[in-house]
Amino acid sequence: MYMGGCALLAVIAVLSWFLYQQSVQHPLPLVDGDIVISWNFDGAYLDGGILEAKAKEEIKRLKGLLNSDEFTDYEIYVSISNQYELLGDGKNAYNYLGKAIKEDISNNTGLAWHNAGVLLSRLGALDTARIAYEKATIFEQQVYQYHYAYLEFLIQKKKEDSVNIEKAFAAAEAIFGNTSDLTELRSKWEKS
Repeated sequence: MYMGGCALLAVIAVLSWFLYQQSVQHPLPLVDGDIVISWNFDGAYLDGGILEAKAKEEIKRLKGLLNSDEFTDYEIYVSISNQYELLGDGKNAYNYLGKAIKEDISNNTGLAWHNAGVLLSRLGALDTARIAYEKATIFEQQVYQYHYAYLEFLIQKKKEDSVNIEKAFAAAEAIFGNTSDLTELRSKWEKS
């Protein structure tokens, strides 16, 4: 009986560890080869004064709204991430976007994915940023801005990736037609 109990405890411990790892794993891990040299950058509110204090106070207020009926936790996590980005704290901004994505798993909205693309592009994790931008266009296909931002990112940061650029143009054109903005972007890319 003692051996069976130990074996059962061992199985429970392994299963608990596995479930814990799954719960803390970021839904958008950095792609192999992507490196963030520094998670910190010059945030617009990182002034050591009023703006910085305002952002920190807003983070505190937003955290107090979690699990309330006033806003969804998804909206709150995205908002907290935005405040950390204003402070130049890329790691916390990334982590809160991960929480938002996990919270939104059944709705699959694009805002947190889009914001992750913007943030990771800024931090130099371009392959991971590409995935985030693309997911925003997949989850909310009807949002023109996500398609446009994804194409701009590809043309500016990954202009040699013709496969994904053509795929992104095809997806946008299938939904929105051949708009003047898309035609201009295509021309800009082809000239480069």
